[in-house]
Amino acid sequence: MLGPVEDFCRLVLLRHPELAPGHTDVVVGGGEAPLARRGLERAARWDRQLGALELDAVFAADVSQCLDAGKVLAHARGLEVRPEPRLRDQAMGRWQGQRWNEVAAAEPDAVRDFFAQFGDFKAPDGESLGAAVERVLAWWQEVAPHALSQTVAVVMAGNLISGFVAALLGMRLSRAVSLSLPHGALGVIDVYGNGVRLAAWHVDALREDVA
Repeated sequence: MLGPVEDFCRLVLLRHPELAPGHTDVVVGGGEAPLARRGLERAARWDRQLGALELDAVFAADVSQCLDAGKVLAHARGLEVRPEPRLRDQAMGRWQGQRWNEVAAAEPDAVRDFFAQFGDFKAPDGESLGAAVERVLAWWQEVAPHALSQTVAVVMAGNLISGFVAALLGMRLSRAVSLSLPHGALGVIDVYGNGVRLAAWHVDALREDVA
């Protein structure tokens, strides 16, 4: 059991669930994509998974894959989800909306650099993951002073969650892959005025009934 929230803020970070068929191999980036039915079912399990953990607010990136999942959790807790554009995944420029195999065939060198220089290299006309994480940090700096002793849930893309937490922990962005969460998974961090504690991470990892 997690202890009571007193002189810190507890952040429950939820990666949006899986996307609908036909969108799983698309460069979604900061754009919209519908959730699969199974994804919505996964979002409905968040409430049971969190159990007695009380939530004071639910934020979500203002795109359907995050917002729809956030609404499910917020409704179950008697809250209204708060859409936030700064929580969107990184903008992918001219690649956004295309299929990864088509992009890789057309621009193999750029795609190779994108993954080899994780966090620093940006898609043509897009933004780097590092820039996107800075957006999230700017949002958090505004929210944090009002969130002391509260538990706040945030639904966003997986890369942003791992990058955001890596930044709070003082890790290099290139090491953020060690904090990756699968679709629909969650992590919990406790944020103090002088540091961050990783309270729980991918708590369903050992459960056979959760894919």
